[in-house]
Amino acid sequence: MVLARVRSHDVDGYEVTHLSMGTHCGTHLDAPRHFFSAGATLDQYPADRLVRPGVILDVRAMERDGSGSSADSTYAGIVDAALLADRLRPFTVPSGGFVLLWTEGAMLNAEAAQLLLDGGATLVGTDAPSLDAEPYPVHRLLLGRGVLLAENLCNLDRLGPGPVMCAFLPLAVLGTDGAPLRAVAWR
Repeated sequence: MVLARVRSHDVDGYEVTHLSMGTHCGTHLDAPRHFFSAGATLDQYPADRLVRPGVILDVRAMERDGSGSSADSTYAGIVDAALLADRLRPFTVPSGGFVLLWTEGAMLNAEAAQLLLDGGATLVGTDAPSLDAEPYPVHRLLLGRGVLLAENLCNLDRLGPGPVMCAFLPLAVLGTDGAPLRAVAWR
C-alpha cells in the first residue's frame, strides 16, 4: 500500500491523500473472480449477504493429548478436518453464516474446507494471510461454490470462540476479484 499526500492544509487549505493498493492487501475479501474468469465479482453480492451471524473457531495448534493446552504461538501448520470438527463440535454454523478461523497463521486443508462447505458456511475468514498456498485447492473449492473468503482478520482473540454477529463490508468497487475489507464482529 502506498499513501501520498497530494493536497495539504498549508498549501491548499484542505488535505487529500492518494491511496494506491492491491485488492488483496491487508484485511480483504476474495470473490470467486479471484480464481475464476467467469466468477462473480464482489459488487454482485448484495449487502445482506455481507452481514450475517457466524461463529469463531479456535483452531490454533493444540496438544493432541486432550489437555487442551496451547502449543507454541509461532505455529503455522495445517488445520485439518479432524481438528476443525473437534473445535466446531460445541457450536453450529448458522444457516448461510460465516465461519471465522482463529489460527495464528495456520492454513486450511481441502478436507477441512469441504467440512465447512458441507456445514453451510457462505463466508470463511481467517487471521492468516491466506487460507492455503499454491496450487490453492481451498480457494478453488470454496470460491468455486460461491463462498467468500476473508483473509488477514485481526483481534479474534478479543471475542474468543463462539457465536458472533458479523458485518464484512468491502470497499465498494465494481467488477473486482477482491477488495480491502472493514470486518466487524460482535456478541
